[in-house]
Amino acid sequence: MGPLVSVIVPVFNVEKYLSKCLNSLVNQTLSEIEIIVVNDGSTDKSQTIIDDFARRYPQKIFSFIKENGGLSDARNFGLQYANADFIGFIDSDDFVEQEMYKLMLEKAISCNADIVVCDILYEWEKSNTSRLMSGLRRLNGVDVKKDAMLSPLFAWNKLYHKKFFKQYNLRYPIGLWYEDIPVTLPIFAFADKIAYVEIPLVHYLQRDSSIMGARSSRKMRDIFVIMTQVSDYFNDKGLMNKYHSEVEYLFIEQLLIYGGFRFIRSDIPNELMNEALELTYALFPKWKKNLYIKTLGFKNRMYVRTLNKFSYRLYRVLIRTIDLLKGRS
Repeated sequence: MGPLVSVIVPVFNVEKYLSKCLNSLVNQTLSEIEIIVVNDGSTDKSQTIIDDFARRYPQKIFSFIKENGGLSDARNFGLQYANADFIGFIDSDDFVEQEMYKLMLEKAISCNADIVVCDILYEWEKSNTSRLMSGLRRLNGVDVKKDAMLSPLFAWNKLYHKKFFKQYNLRYPIGLWYEDIPVTLPIFAFADKIAYVEIPLVHYLQRDSSIMGARSSRKMRDIFVIMTQVSDYFNDKGLMNKYHSEVEYLFIEQLLIYGGFRFIRSDIPNELMNEALELTYALFPKWKKNLYIKTLGFKNRMYVRTLNKFSYRLYRVLIRTIDLLKGRS
């Protein structure tokens, strides 16, 4: 019997975290699993660790080495070796609960679903604290596909039917941050059935050296490329009319809220915030009337309602003052 689930693990210089990640995978309660480990040009001892696991678990661990091309390139590379009908992704500095893929596969089969979502446990490396994040927000409350599109779009708290990568030829964009968004969002739009395991099965490590923990890089501008790709794709596929409010809200969330707070803390806040507002207004001129703004907490709702090219400068002072008071750099 072949594997029922293929898990793709991109690896780049994570020797400190890799053993914990791979241990959580080789000890899954689902025995029919293959773990495709793609070493994306690591220069540390990551490959030594991979080789050790491949030697001890030859029926589960399948090791591949390639030149460095980034996270997306490693995921795309691994897809060509996935033999199972269901595919998962895990970043190599995270780890999962031992029953994750058994529970998610059982949910997929019992619900005849082609994508399954689970909850996430954020874990901060320095403070040893954690926070639960729901994998499926109930913002729409009527259409589960729209709920899913308004939920965290990470690649790795989900189990996907292979058809999304084979039939729709979806691939992660090379060389860009925020690479999950233009793949996960279309998958939700194309899905026939979405199922939900309401348990935190993924431990998402928050560390200062991670990509999304960085504040000063001009790579933050990648979000503008990514969101433009999303808008173009939904327009080209005739999906924008049906999902206009959801895509519009994603722009608000990614460019003005989450992105906005990153931009304000960056070394080029004016440049980034102006670009974020200009792009949002260009594609969604009536964005302040989006129906999902009312679901935000009071502070974020007031921030969004009053946000413009002048007010964000006041928010920048406020946020930086709060950071100083909390001892953040």
